[in-house]
Amino acid sequence: MPAYVHGGDVYTYASRYGGAPLDLSANINPFGTPEGVRQAMQDALSRCACYPDPFCRAARRAISAAEGVPADWLYCGNGAADVLDRLAAALRPRTALLTVPTFAAYERTLAGAQLRFHPLRVEEEFTLTGRLLDDIVPGLDAVYLCNPNNPTGRTADPALLRAVARRCAANGTWLVVDECFSDFLTDSAQHTLKDLLGAQPRLVLLRAYTKMYAVPGVRFGWCMTANAALVDALYRAGQPWNVSVIAQACAEAAAREQDYAQRTAARIADERAYLAEELQRRGLNVYKSEVNFLLFRAAEQDLQQQLAARGVLLRSMLHDRGLGAGWYRTAVKTRQDSRTLLAALDEIRREER
Repeated sequence: MPAYVHGGDVYTYASRYGGAPLDLSANINPFGTPEGVRQAMQDALSRCACYPDPFCRAARRAISAAEGVPADWLYCGNGAADVLDRLAAALRPRTALLTVPTFAAYERTLAGAQLRFHPLRVEEEFTLTGRLLDDIVPGLDAVYLCNPNNPTGRTADPALLRAVARRCAANGTWLVVDECFSDFLTDSAQHTLKDLLGAQPRLVLLRAYTKMYAVPGVRFGWCMTANAALVDALYRAGQPWNVSVIAQACAEAAAREQDYAQRTAARIADERAYLAEELQRRGLNVYKSEVNFLLFRAAEQDLQQQLAARGVLLRSMLHDRGLGAGWYRTAVKTRQDSRTLLAALDEIRREER
């Protein structure tokens, strides 16, 4: 089997150590799935004797109402990863620009393209700067941006992001902006490009309900674009029943839980501030984040393994372009979860003395 480098691998942990860990390697909402979403999924069991709607009509109507975009601009998939795969198959870019570090799945899905990389600098705390505009040149087929960026947790300045969108439009370049973590921002409305969709047919925005509504096992993501030809190509890029009956019910209910997302974002902001301060007090280099995870650097290059032996899963960035050994990402969860992580770190430091 291939090596598993994504977070949330509780199955390997169970086979190696037994039991269930505190999983800080996957940045899932620690406050759980809203009851309305749970009930919708439960009710959907009675409809599982039928094929799923291949066009996700009810889910798209609900998302359309929540996001304020036409339902015809939405394409739904089996998680954001499925949509990314279909986008690569539909767009077939020959050249693509990625920032580094960023979400590693972009590079995987764009394996057939010639990739160019724009480095985010440690000394700038991985902030996206105007240097990116210099790399968006004529002949470039696609730019992929993660905003907020994973694993850094940083957003791009809204004015700069719009300048990037204008540059891509002027050059005829596809711009794919991954907004999957925008729900965790306390000022998310300032960071979306939804209002540009109608005027820019080569703009695509990616979203998911996986993290905010704590349903990674259900799998539901979608993209927004005003490009009707692209939406049609996405439907044709894979099998028609890619979103299950239960996942569609989940999405329809989650789209109506906007208050839940806002409350979660506020709670996470408090927990993030606490955890960042405590990690820094322990001598770790913690980088500013605006969402539900923190990127940090530690002297220990085997910290992931040491914590796993103590029942805590952390995300190692060893294989992530632009980072490497000694870099880690932790989810921000409850205060008790943070204290469990901190206690495990303290135990490791005591044993090293």
